[in-house]
Amino acid sequence: MAVRQRRGLTRTRGHRLLLCLGVVFMVLTCCAASAQGALEPTRLVDSPTAGLIDKGRFALDLRLFPDGGVLTQINAGVMRRLSIGLSYGGVNVVGDDAIDWHPRVEVAARYRVIEESTGLPAITAGYETQGYGPFEGDVRYEIKSKGFFIAGSKNYMSEFGQFGVHGGVNWSREREDGDENLSGWIGVDKTINEELAVVGEYDFAFNDNDATSLGSGKGYLNAGAYWSAVPNISVGFVFKNVLGNGNSDVSGPDPDMSRELSVRYSEEF
Repeated sequence: MAVRQRRGLTRTRGHRLLLCLGVVFMVLTCCAASAQGALEPTRLVDSPTAGLIDKGRFALDLRLFPDGGVLTQINAGVMRRLSIGLSYGGVNVVGDDAIDWHPRVEVAARYRVIEESTGLPAITAGYETQGYGPFEGDVRYEIKSKGFFIAGSKNYMSEFGQFGVHGGVNWSREREDGDENLSGWIGVDKTINEELAVVGEYDFAFNDNDATSLGSGKGYLNAGAYWSAVPNISVGFVFKNVLGNGNSDVSGPDPDMSRELSVRYSEEF
């Protein structure tokens, strides 16, 4: 009975999330100070934005995470509004223990539904099967993949540089733990100068707070900074799970905050 009540509560939270994101969308569309031609990131930390890889370009992301983990993602712009990608990784890739590879190559695709304009944010629909962190118990990633998602982004430009507001809703394909709720996220990015940008995101994780889930209901707060020392390459240092989201009743990953290194490279093909 308690589990059913908790699931009912998370569904209610999911409905509230959709309402909140609807309000955010309306606020974004009402703001007139849009940034013209500002470049958007395709991802903040774990959560996608409405940004796309330009047609004829590819982007290679390399992420180093705890326990010797390495994740490689490659995405390519195949059409003006469409990009596709593949990713693969594992734990103990760096170190002297046996490598624990992820069980499969993961896929990604996103399509720009609405282009950003003065009055409207960009809206992108996509599908991602790649989660983050180790693959836990042959069931799911530590941080669930987004699955089917819709992301919105609005960028603004001022004398203090570019500022972006992002948000989205998603329904993960990783539902074997019994938590099948809709979830979502919000986030921001801010350029400090031409070389440095900071980002922050909060994943509500409504699909990861059931009695048998790894999360405890705090959600995942992540933040980081990206430095572009040379064109087409950026190096990022990110803090994951700042709130220490974790369920002590379920055997799973350490809920403490972690630190990760990210390298992003983009080029024409």
